[in-house]
Amino acid sequence: MKLRARWRRRRVLSSGLHTRMVSQFLLAILLTIVLTTAGILGYYWISYVAGDNLFREFVVVYRQREQREPIEVDGRTVERRSYTAEAMPETTRWAIVLPPLLLNNAIVGIVLSILAVRYSSHFAGPVYRMSTDIRRMLAGEPGVRIHLRRGDEMKELAQRVNALLEALELAEARARDG
Repeated sequence: MKLRARWRRRRVLSSGLHTRMVSQFLLAILLTIVLTTAGILGYYWISYVAGDNLFREFVVVYRQREQREPIEVDGRTVERRSYTAEAMPETTRWAIVLPPLLLNNAIVGIVLSILAVRYSSHFAGPVYRMSTDIRRMLAGEPGVRIHLRRGDEMKELAQRVNALLEALELAEARARDG
């Protein structure tokens, strides 16, 4: 419980910014999935309008089976292979296309959602950290520097803000001494 309380006091990213970034990314993912699905469904609709009724068309899928049978030829035993085709139950084209399409959309959505949460924290964290450190500096705390986590983005910006803070402290010191 102490660890949880300490974590709440020492936040490393802005939950509001993080939530907005993740929600925008997830909205983009959802839009992409919907547009891809709409494109595939549009193909079938255009085919229907053109006269092909792909939704009611029945498809027969054949499964090839291999049979091996040992036979004797010139005193040697060899293997004879033969193949037969076995018809699977009739199905519609729609029943063949829809399950992989939905599975693909689900997998893409899940993977990209995980990446969205993970990657957005590399932006939201540094923004929050810089904002907090600048607020501390504006409150008059001396020697404030921005330190980002390993793997965070915006390190170059943090270095430039640190250089600005040093220049401001130097200018303030000169003004006091001069």
